[in-house]
Amino acid sequence: MQQKRKSYILLNVALIRPLLIVLLVFYHAFAPYSGAWVPIDGFHEVKAYWWLDKLSYAFMLEMFVFISGYVFGYQVRTKGKSKLLAKKLFHGKFKRLIVPSMIFSLLYIILFQNICQPVTSTIYDVINGVGHMWFLPMLFWCFVGVWLVEKISINNFVVLIGLLILALVPLVGLPLRLTETTYYLFFFYAGYLIQRDGMSLNKLECPKATLAFVLMFVVLFPSLTMLRENATALTGGVKNWLTAKILSGLILRACKVVYSAIGIAMTLSVVRLYTSKHDGGFPPCVISIGSLCMGIYLFQQFVLKGIYNTPKMVSYIGEYLLPWIGFFVALIVSLLLSWLLSKSKIGRFCTGS
Repeated sequence: MQQKRKSYILLNVALIRPLLIVLLVFYHAFAPYSGAWVPIDGFHEVKAYWWLDKLSYAFMLEMFVFISGYVFGYQVRTKGKSKLLAKKLFHGKFKRLIVPSMIFSLLYIILFQNICQPVTSTIYDVINGVGHMWFLPMLFWCFVGVWLVEKISINNFVVLIGLLILALVPLVGLPLRLTETTYYLFFFYAGYLIQRDGMSLNKLECPKATLAFVLMFVVLFPSLTMLRENATALTGGVKNWLTAKILSGLILRACKVVYSAIGIAMTLSVVRLYTSKHDGGFPPCVISIGSLCMGIYLFQQFVLKGIYNTPKMVSYIGEYLLPWIGFFVALIVSLLLSWLLSKSKIGRFCTGS
């Protein structure tokens, strides 16, 4: 029974991860159209692409962090507190997250940034995570944060409320990706808590619940996105600059937390409903792709930057086809590179395969 339950949990995660990695590649492919990346010279604004990019990003990273905490909570519940031993936890996560981040950050600087900058700046950037590698040190600090919470033994509800408040407060200027951690730690701990305490999510498998979450997301995502876009204008009447800045930041984060949380609940509900009815009967290749997600994550932005930084190729493809071609090429090439590296010991170490 325990093995069946374990398989059920891991199948849900195994299905969610490939979905998220596809959204990630899609988001980066369309990033020049939404302002997330520098716009491409000579290209006109494509509003449909702006919305597609915002949609792909809506809850994608929050869901990544949530399932990381979800899996970690399951490990702690099934394997005991040994998973929380500082030496074992920090050493394992440092190898899994920080080392690949540093290796690929250095490669990113060499290929796309100024390698002639001061050595101290390069070292700090490499430690901090360059480009899309920022996510890995942030995730490392999420594990550290949960370890601290467990060490201090604070009431779960108090911690969750405290982390929610921290997620809403627009803190800036913290080093080593701690600013980003203050936002994402809430989602990590929520996933961790659900599995650590064995909370039942069976109600999410109800078709009515799935429909309700889908409808809520369809309504709230576009409306709150537009509210975020006008946050500065809404606080423009506040005379004090600092107060206006804080209020604007609160609006941005509150809107993001709301539709991200609903997006996470919607995804869990859809996936659990599917797996409960099909008993894990989705293509085996999904499981295989899931094991390569780390490698795909590491490589995809390199492929896209290589394409988008080639002016002749960009102008030849054109503004409407470029993100679609970039998406498919980056997904396929990064998948192949990840698979090839998984065949070697060094590659498995770098990509976590």
